[in-house]
Amino acid sequence: MTRLGVNTEVRDIEQEGRTMELRSDEMRRVSAQHPALLQTGGVSRTDLSKPLILVHSNAGHSHGGSFHLDSLVEQAMMGVREAGGTPFKYTTTDVCDGIAQGHDGMNYVLPSRDYIAGLIEIYVQSHRFDGAVLISSCDKALPAALIAAARLKDDIPVVVVPGGSSEVGSNYLMSGSIGLTSVKVDSGSLPLEELEFVQRQAIPCVGACQFMGTASTMQVMAEALGLAPPTSALTPANEYHILESSRQAGNLVMRLLKEGLKAGDILSEASLRNAVVIHQATGGSTNALLHLPAIAHAAGIEFDVSLFDAMGQEVPYLTNIHTAGEYSSRQFWHAGGVQRVVALLRESGLLDLGALTVTAETVGKNVEKVLDSDFFRAVEGCLGNYATVGGSRKLNREDVIRAPDDPKNTYGSVAVLKGNLAPVGSVFKYSACDPAMYEHTGRAVVFNCEEDCYRAITRQEIEPGSVVVVGYEGPRGSGMPELYYVTAATVGLEKYRKSIALVTDGRFSGATSGPVIGHVSPEAFSGGPIALVENEDLIQISLRRRSIDVVGIQGRRKEPVEMRNVLEQRRAAWQQPAPRYTAGALGLYCRLAACAMEGAYMS
Repeated sequence: MTRLGVNTEVRDIEQEGRTMELRSDEMRRVSAQHPALLQTGGVSRTDLSKPLILVHSNAGHSHGGSFHLDSLVEQAMMGVREAGGTPFKYTTTDVCDGIAQGHDGMNYVLPSRDYIAGLIEIYVQSHRFDGAVLISSCDKALPAALIAAARLKDDIPVVVVPGGSSEVGSNYLMSGSIGLTSVKVDSGSLPLEELEFVQRQAIPCVGACQFMGTASTMQVMAEALGLAPPTSALTPANEYHILESSRQAGNLVMRLLKEGLKAGDILSEASLRNAVVIHQATGGSTNALLHLPAIAHAAGIEFDVSLFDAMGQEVPYLTNIHTAGEYSSRQFWHAGGVQRVVALLRESGLLDLGALTVTAETVGKNVEKVLDSDFFRAVEGCLGNYATVGGSRKLNREDVIRAPDDPKNTYGSVAVLKGNLAPVGSVFKYSACDPAMYEHTGRAVVFNCEEDCYRAITRQEIEPGSVVVVGYEGPRGSGMPELYYVTAATVGLEKYRKSIALVTDGRFSGATSGPVIGHVSPEAFSGGPIALVENEDLIQISLRRRSIDVVGIQGRRKEPVEMRNVLEQRRAAWQQPAPRYTAGALGLYCRLAACAMEGAYMS
């Protein structure tokens, strides 16, 4: 089978007289029950004599990114059978950040990543699978698949299949348009009927949300890491290309098994560095700064999140994708997607072209094959079916992915800020922020929950120039929910768009834009300095210096020594609050969660 110039031909693994030792052979030797238990589902002894491959997805009725995944599972299973294996379908659906917005359910969303990863690990280890195809679309399910692949690095080959992208709605409406419209309705500037119109029109089909949010970013990261096939990230979810990609994955996992390659041969320091470069070039979500460290930790690879900042000062920012730009994630794929970015950067020295991928070939070899195929011709031809946002002409590739000699900027998209407010670090996606707010000093307005903050902003009770601080929303404090509604309110109201900043130990949606700094570490619940901030403190944010500091009290600047003494006095008086969650899945996560800047994994 050939997919867009990438050869995936696999010879059947000989079953009679085979010399390959399989993990599943252990089960065959010691588990007398396994053929009897599986024959009830029509699995024959001939089936069980072949390599056993887990085909896991997050299919379900949970959201638009999961409805269609069963069709991809069918194709992946066909691919496994074609190549001489026996596939087994397992399903663990995922929850949706968008549906969890605005209520305490959001606190469970990040923890779900670790639980899904754990279940995949359990499936593979309990039933001694020889390989796995992991199919997922969205925010926590896809990083869960990557974390699971990292945990299984020494055991099996793993191929990840991204679930693709949705289409834009009427007049370039996207799922992020809903939150912004909701803010305007809540503030009284738009009627409810407008929100209902946007809700009906913004998400016309299945697939991940259409902007470079966390779902889209992690699809891109899967391909950049080499764990997903070339050209697979953000494939249109309702077109035949994604079915090809899924079938190819079934072929590929068998090829990797035959060649003795495991997930750990692909996931490496080089692949992680490549992912960071692609992230900075594409303006990816800040949540990647949670997920890549967690993936590295699971793989036992040293990874410092400051690599994002270091590479950000070298990597040109090439894409014009919403929310930091105009166009959609599907249009990014039509502009050539990840492979176009790799092709543009391959002479820069920024990428390790020798890193291995799930094709059993290198990043450099893959992009050569894509360049030799008709992939770019085909997808860019489809890009011409769209008009520019202004409607003046057909869309072309340079509207969506720019050349390195004509980038949106020459200094990446995400920064790590440190200072006396965030000694371990914090995250600022400056590519989605007006440059007027790159340097800002303002008086603190402190909240200890998102809901109170949202009310104050939508009622326009915050003074322009302020720095809004929301604490106790970190991993151990409350599961690290995303503060999307607060950020949508900040940029959705003209009064605040260029005048107030938001600082929190929580996280943000990939749909977030504006002057917002998250992942502040250490978090408030653990006694981090963000817990010591009081109303009227002066907070200084500087992208140029990569710093975030408390520089004064009661609106007056203090010398650094004075400020240090003030914070030490407050620390002496601070008392850790009682845990908000003590039982169940969330209670366990909050007890075990690592620092956000380390990946917020369960340690």
